[in-house]
Amino acid sequence: MAAQVERLAGASPRPVSALSAVSQLDEANRDAVRRLVVFAQDSRLAITNVEPVGDRVMSNVPFVLRVHFAASPLHPPRLVSVRVDWIGEPFVVETLVSSSDLEAGHVDVHFDNRQTLPPGAATFRVSLWNGAGSEAKYRITCAVLPSNPFSLGLSPNGDVVTGTWSARGVRHAEAYDTGVAVTLSNGDGANVAVHSQFIWKFWGSGVGSYIVEQGSGDFGVAISVPAHGTWGGWISFHSPKGSGIFGFYDSKKDMTIEIQMTTDDGRTVSGSITARTMFRFGVNVTGVAGEDFTDQEWADLDAAAGVTRTIYERRDITFDVDDRYIPVAKVGGYEIIDSFDEFHHLLSDWSGPGTSDNIDAFIVQSINVGGGVDGIDGSVPGPTSHSGDNSGVIASKTGYVDVHGNRRLHADYLGMLIGHELGHYLGLEHVSDAGNLMLPSSGTTDTSLAYAQYKTMIKHGWMEID
Repeated sequence: MAAQVERLAGASPRPVSALSAVSQLDEANRDAVRRLVVFAQDSRLAITNVEPVGDRVMSNVPFVLRVHFAASPLHPPRLVSVRVDWIGEPFVVETLVSSSDLEAGHVDVHFDNRQTLPPGAATFRVSLWNGAGSEAKYRITCAVLPSNPFSLGLSPNGDVVTGTWSARGVRHAEAYDTGVAVTLSNGDGANVAVHSQFIWKFWGSGVGSYIVEQGSGDFGVAISVPAHGTWGGWISFHSPKGSGIFGFYDSKKDMTIEIQMTTDDGRTVSGSITARTMFRFGVNVTGVAGEDFTDQEWADLDAAAGVTRTIYERRDITFDVDDRYIPVAKVGGYEIIDSFDEFHHLLSDWSGPGTSDNIDAFIVQSINVGGGVDGIDGSVPGPTSHSGDNSGVIASKTGYVDVHGNRRLHADYLGMLIGHELGHYLGLEHVSDAGNLMLPSSGTTDTSLAYAQYKTMIKHGWMEID
């Protein structure tokens, strides 16, 4: 079988589907060959492994990631890009692939003094491109070990997290539950024994400000952290109504959780993490002149709503969508908005039937009020009612026709646009910060929301604790 596959790989241009000619290959092995073997005429790329050079990443020290790949010599890789997700803002490191890298079958991505990481988890999302436009992707998560050489790190509960990687207080009836993961990281060459007891504190602001509640606990197991290794455990807090933690969460305030532990040789290590709730609101996404939306455009509109949700969830806010439409027979002239007065009439006539606390987002066929306007909001902030002529926002379909003649919507742009107008409804003004969602002329890459904007939005009357 190997000989037959080799002959196919070296023959004149053949698609990978030619593997079906190797009758002895069962389906599982054929799929394995498709994934691992890159034929000479194949434009695909494959990342076969990603590993830190030296087998580990140490905190606050430059390091190297080695990206192993398989590629056709006719379509060699040209660029590797690594996005780093960690406790801070994500960042990207890119490297061109050299001729020596091609010969070696791997490329090294160097992280310098400006790109070092603190102890804790870091996820590396690797993309590799060639000149034919093919892309290979790979994701690896590493524990960044302390260089100090021992530390305690906190992360959100693995099942319930907020978008900003904070510990999340989840409301269950008359109580809030908060879960945190504790990771002890050992950067030394010998095992470290740690007492199983711990001290916990909820601070009203940062560590050292003022105590909301505090106490102690016990993991109940012997703890030994191996050399150049980690140990992990979980802590859950149940905070009933009347407790200080419940009051802070219910008042939409942030806290800081601190955990302290002691090694057998007397060293005290501690870690902290922000604790906050997730927030939720509702949106009526209404297609104006609904029959004029093709099935593909409806699918693209759903994708756009997903883009909007992602933008908000990165800032600890999510929303529910109620999809609806205004039929052509009843739409009047509202499918094309020709003036601001017509926009306000649309809101007065169609805002919110059947809902009490969803923001109305109307998707119209086009907006023709001059100045290249793609979206309009009624007021900043929008009212907590569905009466009047300011209760809602509109966005233009911003469509196009693809190479197959299908009408499509620009999901990334429309998702950003809907998010921008919803931001106004929730109380946000325009800003001048690069990359911010609320730039006056924001684009598809302008999707960030600042903490101060988050604090403004959660005060809106239709915003609920999730």
